[in-house]
Amino acid sequence: MDNELLLSERSLAGNDAGHRPLPVRGPSMTAMTANAAPGASLRLALLLALLYVLADGATDLFPHPRFGVQPWSAHAALAVTLIALTGGRFVPLVFAAVLLAWWIAPGSALGAPAFLCALALTAVYWIAGLGVRRWSRWGAAAIAPRDVNVLLAVALPAVGVGACIDALRQIAGSELAAAAFPLLWFRIFIADSLGLIVLAPVLLQALGAGGWRQLRGAIAGAIVRDALFFLLVLCALLELVFGLKPLDEFRMSYLLFLPMIVVAMRYGIAGTVSATPVVQFGLLAALATVGTRPGIAFEFQLLMLTLAIAALYLGALSDERKRSVARIAANERALRERGQALAEAQRVASTAELAAALAHDLSQPLSAIGSYACASQILAERGPEERARLVETLAQISQESNRAGQYLRRMREFFRTGAMREERVEIAALFHATYAQFHDRLTQASIEWKTDLEAGLPAVCADSVQIGAVLGNLVANALDSLAASAPPRRLEIKAYRVAREDAPDKLPIVRIEVVDNGAGVPQALRERLFTPLATTKPGGMGLGLALSRSITQRQGGHLWFDAGRERTTFCLDLRIHE
Repeated sequence: MDNELLLSERSLAGNDAGHRPLPVRGPSMTAMTANAAPGASLRLALLLALLYVLADGATDLFPHPRFGVQPWSAHAALAVTLIALTGGRFVPLVFAAVLLAWWIAPGSALGAPAFLCALALTAVYWIAGLGVRRWSRWGAAAIAPRDVNVLLAVALPAVGVGACIDALRQIAGSELAAAAFPLLWFRIFIADSLGLIVLAPVLLQALGAGGWRQLRGAIAGAIVRDALFFLLVLCALLELVFGLKPLDEFRMSYLLFLPMIVVAMRYGIAGTVSATPVVQFGLLAALATVGTRPGIAFEFQLLMLTLAIAALYLGALSDERKRSVARIAANERALRERGQALAEAQRVASTAELAAALAHDLSQPLSAIGSYACASQILAERGPEERARLVETLAQISQESNRAGQYLRRMREFFRTGAMREERVEIAALFHATYAQFHDRLTQASIEWKTDLEAGLPAVCADSVQIGAVLGNLVANALDSLAASAPPRRLEIKAYRVAREDAPDKLPIVRIEVVDNGAGVPQALRERLFTPLATTKPGGMGLGLALSRSITQRQGGHLWFDAGRERTTFCLDLRIHE
């Protein structure tokens, strides 16, 4: 049983902490009490029924001289709480308690009308208790303003109907005239409403399976910290209002709102339902001590009803605010954890991208170094007559080695820190370096190389090493395509200025085109041309164009394939250096 109750409570608390519940919630109190031991439920029902019978004697302080009605009654609170906590199993016990309370009341007589009125009043309590049980979470650990709304919307109309039944019973069983019904009904309604608002919340929270834990924690905390101070302030205010009387006591009684507001905002609904009965009993004791007339006591009870309702809403709103703060804090922690996970994933992705870039782009200089080394060995074996060519070949090895090392350092620096060098890069020098890099391949494959630079072309703003690797990758792809094509083989690189009116800054750019008359790009490959692993080469990695576009975009440029040209054309757009 205890495990089931604990699971139900955790389920309710989890719903409130993570997501708002649905507008019509399930029988939360039923989930907590349906599996309770029959003996425990019976003892609880008997206790509440006994308190119902004895309630008249405990509240006999300010009887109305004409009707004998008290300004405060606990009957409705006890009956509704009994049904809300135990369900409909003990409705006959409620009926018996109602009849017994009327029977022991002075001047009451039990007859057929009283029997019918008791039956009707029991039905009203049953409906109200089931409504609180079904549509609210009183007795659970988390109470929201909506639960206060349910308590007022369900229980107060039931109290009104019950007051009507009780007033009719008293008029039928006495010499009261029918004209006294409105005033009698109003007195009973206020008395039962005040008892319901003051007693029912604390009884539900104290006797409910989930609410008791929260209420016990709030009471324990208040005892060690603020309970004594609260009692001292309450006694001082009551002495000021009813003892010293610097002003009219009714106007001064609004000072009682101050400690209740503090308790509600500090301890939430648990502190509110605990402090409200204390204020009520303190007020009744003060009124009885100074000998207040029943009519004045009734007016003070109207004030207490307003105070109790306001305090319930303040306590529920305070708890709602605390839960919202907790949810926001939990969401912030989750966002921070996700951000850290995302940063870690980005670091892993950057490492993978760096590894792919190095594996792809270093293959060309390493292959060239290997070829030049083999050529150097052959030239060295031929003797001194090849000395000049050997020196030239060794210089090529040194140049390729320096280019590979510089590329490695730049890429490692970029992926580690995200920093990119913005240099002034001359297009003519970029073209010349690219031609020198592929001169041997151009000669061996009999490929015609042509460059076309617009006159007065400005320099571009880019990382010279990285953008050189991008252009080298485009040229290498063109050479691979031309090597598999029939002569004549032509490769043209051109650069010119382009005015971009569609760009946000409307600044011109420099466009570099790499054009070849090879076999072209297959139609099926064009849509995923710049995605990783997209390649038509038997031994290709499919990473060159994807990495080249990524590098270009990080430098504020754009790499794209012009599918509308007859010859294969790749376009590289770069920012002009200011």
